[in-house]
Amino acid sequence: MDNNLLNDRIGRLKKWEQKESLNEILFDALSSLNFYVNERFDTLTQEIRDESVLNNGAPVIRTAVCSSENIDNRLFLHPVSTEPPINSPDYITTIFVECDYHTIQELLRNKYTAEIRCKSKTFKIHVALRYSLKYLQKMESLYYLFNENEIPWATINGSYFYKFLDVYSTQNIGQADEFIIDFAQYEKYVSYDKTLLWNINPINAIVAACEVIPAYNTVQFEHTLKNLQLDEHRYLVCLPGDKFTYFRHGNAMRVRTYAKHKEQIKLLRIAGGEDVDNPLCLPPKSNKKKTDFINVLARGRYIPTRGEAERIIHSMNEEADVQVVDMKILPCTEANILRYKGIDYNYFAETKGFLTDRKLLLFTFKTCEDRMWAHEAMFFVLSELQLYFYEYRCVGEMP
Repeated sequence: MDNNLLNDRIGRLKKWEQKESLNEILFDALSSLNFYVNERFDTLTQEIRDESVLNNGAPVIRTAVCSSENIDNRLFLHPVSTEPPINSPDYITTIFVECDYHTIQELLRNKYTAEIRCKSKTFKIHVALRYSLKYLQKMESLYYLFNENEIPWATINGSYFYKFLDVYSTQNIGQADEFIIDFAQYEKYVSYDKTLLWNINPINAIVAACEVIPAYNTVQFEHTLKNLQLDEHRYLVCLPGDKFTYFRHGNAMRVRTYAKHKEQIKLLRIAGGEDVDNPLCLPPKSNKKKTDFINVLARGRYIPTRGEAERIIHSMNEEADVQVVDMKILPCTEANILRYKGIDYNYFAETKGFLTDRKLLLFTFKTCEDRMWAHEAMFFVLSELQLYFYEYRCVGEMP
């Protein structure tokens, strides 16, 4: 309202009582309006902070290797999978091989003799190896769950993922009850009692309250989930086939869906604790990144240069202990693709590249790591760089 008009109207009042009464009314009205605006601003600010805490970048995924007998002693780490791979009737077992990348490639190329006992019959057959499907399928399903929850994907530091191999039969003999496998000179690398762990486990969250929310020409149901440790852990909603949104409200998490869930909603909890109380067979690895001003400033602006690649690598955890020595662009030929073919940790990720004949961006690395983990660390870095430099196909070599 125009101040001159307001002063003119007040000036026309002749009686002092009327002026005093109007002054009190205006004071009360403006005070209430000011209180309402401040209250709404504080509420909106809190909602934004809650949402930023709940969806602040990609969660940190930790992986580790543990003896099967010590799994129950872990606090924040859980088995990636305890079931056989999906749609794999030839599966026999999963082994852990503690050797370097080149030795694993030899293992994958060979076949091995085995005695398989199945349904009271013993078969002498040949078996072969492949990267463990039951673990890779879990990583792939996690990627699609990230998409459903609208959380940016970050490459899992999968060095341990690619040390587990599935043993499968080259003949259709059915489910194996007992087996003896001769790995010949590779026997010293093979272990049957190791399990892959990560800081993820499914939980069923109790629906404390459910409200009906009008939404355009339909209704949504807003479920309030309480007793979740929102400041320590991250949660992904698992509702296949049902569209949903979720947000934080105070210490509670709210999930909006088009279907009503009366008692429970399935969540995937990504634990934030370090879980260092009990010893592991091998130290945990993570995809944790450093947060600094340069990384925040460069978000969404990436140029495929050596300096930019080094900055991205430097932002990763020290576990990715590789350094860029050189980089160059190569033509996309079948010979080059076969020569530099390696592990793609993000083989399931949707590519942003629209060119079918993208040129190769070759990185030459050196490492200070144990050679047993050097190539897996390199492929972890390459898979992460590929998410940034999608106009090229990122490949690498380590002399």
